[in-house]
Amino acid sequence: MSDPPFRGSDAPRPAAEEARDECRRLEGLLRQRERQLIDIERQLEQAQKMETLGTLVAGIAHEVNNPLNLILYNLPLLRKAWADLLPLLREEGRRDPGRRFGGLPAAFLEERLPQLIADMELAAQRVARIVGELKRFSRQSDPAEREPLDLNVAVKNALRLCQSTLHRAGLRVRLELAADLPEIEANLQNLEQIVVNLLVNAAQAIEHDRGEIEVRTAFSLRDGCVQVQVADNGRGVPAELAGRIFLPFVTDKQAQGGTGLGLSVSERLARAHGGRIDFENRPGGGAVFRLKLPTPMQKQAPRILVVDDDPLVRQILIEALSMPRRYLLEEAANGIEALIRLGTWRPALLLLDVLMPEMDGLEVCRHIRDEPALAGMKVVLTTGFPGHPKLAELAALGFTHVLPKPFDLPVLLGKVRELLGQ
Repeated sequence: MSDPPFRGSDAPRPAAEEARDECRRLEGLLRQRERQLIDIERQLEQAQKMETLGTLVAGIAHEVNNPLNLILYNLPLLRKAWADLLPLLREEGRRDPGRRFGGLPAAFLEERLPQLIADMELAAQRVARIVGELKRFSRQSDPAEREPLDLNVAVKNALRLCQSTLHRAGLRVRLELAADLPEIEANLQNLEQIVVNLLVNAAQAIEHDRGEIEVRTAFSLRDGCVQVQVADNGRGVPAELAGRIFLPFVTDKQAQGGTGLGLSVSERLARAHGGRIDFENRPGGGAVFRLKLPTPMQKQAPRILVVDDDPLVRQILIEALSMPRRYLLEEAANGIEALIRLGTWRPALLLLDVLMPEMDGLEVCRHIRDEPALAGMKVVLTTGFPGHPKLAELAALGFTHVLPKPFDLPVLLGKVRELLGQ
């Protein structure tokens, strides 16, 4: 019997073979879905544990609070009783120099007991403060319940909550708090939770014995935001997680106790406050996470765009306009950069150098004149050549406010206030 003829690649496959392939595909898909379901169940179990832990923390804090209040109430009575007993102790010590009280010499008690009572009171007050922070931290809080507050307060509270965790991990913490931060409208407990999560995330990313975390606060006149920055020298954010880092249950820190919920919750709370969290890997290793929150100034302060090809001139103008902290400031190095910025960032006033490479001030003003959306923007021209013919062309277009270089800064600031109606 001859062999069956060769079946070409375009010949139809037997139905049984196609059915087997489909079964194998469905079995593989089913196994994949089962693994995903197991992962989700494990993550939900961990989330439930975290919720239960919050309830337990609140209960423990309540139970500790009752005996603690008794200690704090009795310590002042003990101090007062000691003050009344001290003369009797001295008299007894003179009559019987070898007499001991509670196994301790009278001289020792006279010298050390007041300090021992003071130390006990300080320790009890510290416990009371920790209990209060734990109770506040474990309590559910609505982001809509806000009050004026200083971001530095939330950062210091969060560091106190994490102090023992960071100490046990052998991590060095460097803290730089900016002075005179503008107040923000925020929920203190929510901000503490965000900063705690960022600190824990940083600690879990460090796997060596030279761990260091840097915490800084700052205010930016460029966007009117306050920010807290948490930087570590750990392993950084893996590339495969970078695009999903704020999704729930996304983590590579399971071995360190990570649940993948901290950054997700923090990002949600930041958005609820009108802010955001961004991050980047550090060139030398580690990552930097930044929480940025808007201040009332972001909505109220006039915006000014400074355009000059000389970086020193831009720096002088930015510093001069920053002193009263009344304006939100941006800068551009030439006319092209200025037009790009004007496309997305609409200032109330433009400080514009007339003579620049690539695109000069005259060309910028022609574009402004052709753009109805920029019709209300004030323009102050700056130049080191007061007699330059381009100034006549600019005046013909309606741009007549000119300040000569070098600047008289009081005159400059006065002109800015005048044009902005301040």
